[in-house]
Amino acid sequence: MPTIYAATTDRDINSGNQSSWSNARDASTGTLGGSASDSSESFAVGSTAFAGRGSTTYKVYRSFFHFDTSGITSTVSAATLKLYFQNDVGDGNAIIIKSDAFTGGSDALVSADFNNLDFSTAYSGEIDTTSSALASITLNATALTDIKNNNDFKFAVVNFDYDYNDTAPSGSNYVGLRFANFSGTSSDPQIEYTVVTGYANDVMGVASANIGKVNGIATASVSKVIGV
Repeated sequence: MPTIYAATTDRDINSGNQSSWSNARDASTGTLGGSASDSSESFAVGSTAFAGRGSTTYKVYRSFFHFDTSGITSTVSAATLKLYFQNDVGDGNAIIIKSDAFTGGSDALVSADFNNLDFSTAYSGEIDTTSSALASITLNATALTDIKNNNDFKFAVVNFDYDYNDTAPSGSNYVGLRFANFSGTSSDPQIEYTVVTGYANDVMGVASANIGKVNGIATASVSKVIGV
């Protein structure tokens, strides 16, 4: 099963302290966390509320990742994203959603990328981040299609209960992450994937994954059907 690793431009962005939840979640720009060479971040993904003197301030943390998928041209039948979460506080559970970030030169992440994501396109379900370990995250069919069709697979990791569901938090909810610059590769952001071998097109409306044979020949041994 082949494995690809995230580009070292992965990084987090936060909204800064805002006077309302909507100002934090929908901010058009944010503040880049740490430096581009950081190996990890304690406040990588989260949604927090702080009750100060007479007012509450809100802050949102998001992390962005970029994978070079230009070499994947066959249909992807399965893919597992692995991210190392650490030091969960409150409800730090996360979700993977589509992003078109990394709009700076040389695919750098810039402050304007904070809101460069698509809440309507999830790439995973809710992710349990309570264990400080490398989590295995099953990517859905939408993600598999984008991995195959796009030269760059980009996504954001956001807090599930509050940021993704657009619900104002009442306390601190965040989790840390390790980035591609972390020493070694064992805990780096990575994707393990499987591609379909043999014939990978639908036949009379039936998906290739559900077809075992074509005219008695195993699909793994079929490259074309009637020239297609």
